[in-house]
Amino acid sequence: MRMKYGNSAVCILGLVLLVHCTRVASASDSPLPVPTATLELSTLLPKGSGEPTWRTVTYLSENSLAIGLCRHKECSLSLIRWEGGNLAMSAQTSRFEPGVSIHLAAHGRLFTAPSLPPTVLYSADLSQSQELAKDIARVSPSGETVSEWSRDSWKTYYLTDTLEPIREGHGDLQSPSDELLVIQDGRTVRTETLDGRRMGSFSLPSIAWGHVAVLGNDRLYIDDCTKARIVDFDGKVYREIHPRDLYKQGSRRFTDASVCAQGTKSSSDGRRMLFDFATRKVPKLQHIFESIHTISTLGMTGPEDVNGEEVRVMDTDNGRLCFDWHRSFPSMNWLVQSAAISPSGESVAIAAGDKLSIYRLPAVCDGTVRVH
Repeated sequence: MRMKYGNSAVCILGLVLLVHCTRVASASDSPLPVPTATLELSTLLPKGSGEPTWRTVTYLSENSLAIGLCRHKECSLSLIRWEGGNLAMSAQTSRFEPGVSIHLAAHGRLFTAPSLPPTVLYSADLSQSQELAKDIARVSPSGETVSEWSRDSWKTYYLTDTLEPIREGHGDLQSPSDELLVIQDGRTVRTETLDGRRMGSFSLPSIAWGHVAVLGNDRLYIDDCTKARIVDFDGKVYREIHPRDLYKQGSRRFTDASVCAQGTKSSSDGRRMLFDFATRKVPKLQHIFESIHTISTLGMTGPEDVNGEEVRVMDTDNGRLCFDWHRSFPSMNWLVQSAAISPSGESVAIAAGDKLSIYRLPAVCDGTVRVH
């Protein structure tokens, strides 16, 4: 029995070494893209030492962004204009908290949606703010349609100066747009108009699928963090996406379903998707022993800290990449997502370190990294 156990361990070690060596041999690091414009983030915070400890960024239009920053207890929410190749602050407020997401709202306004209430609606120049009575869970790309979530039920609203009810229902409202709602009820996913007319439905291969989102006007993106698909409203598959096609060899992509949802964004028409992955890259020997541990525990345990981030943009029509960016940093025990894609899909904004950088994307995604 001892000899059999030893042979099994040797086989597992050999298998891990073979897979690891194959990955290393096939990996190739492409040069990082060059930003079109940059802005030092420290200029958006009170004078102090050190980089921001929390960053989040979103596009409000093709040439304006909102960025939230915190350095320990000092925070700011700033509006940034991108004109003539330069980035400059146009408005700012100190009313901001770490751990929130920023969303566009109607009439040039924006709101922040935290994991815990309150949701705060800001005026277009950030001079005024108000707390909303409901906790917003899902938001359409325009910010005009939002939803309140509770276990196994949902309510949708038009976001104006207040929340105007549209309709409510059972299940999990996965994704709203200004015309459609995508609802998961058990293994069934159905797409409906805002007034309840059904546009299509299908069954998921597993109830464990973690994220379903509207992609443009006639497609959906479904992702369980190990495999993703682009489908129509009746589940017909247009394209399958595998993580190894989107992140670098030798690094570990974290596979929590909520993380997948947070790290995936698309242009307004759904033609381009941005993937923002937290990763963990370690020395070869450590990677081998961690792989053995993961195998021996059947994948039930593994390291939780991260030390890298990888951002990719993919064309959903041809499945090719048109942006490839990565960074490393000291290990920490929370996930990072610091990138946003513009409504047209023509540019990407990344807040990393002490820099906000804008990258212009190529007109055609052809699998190579070309930034101009």
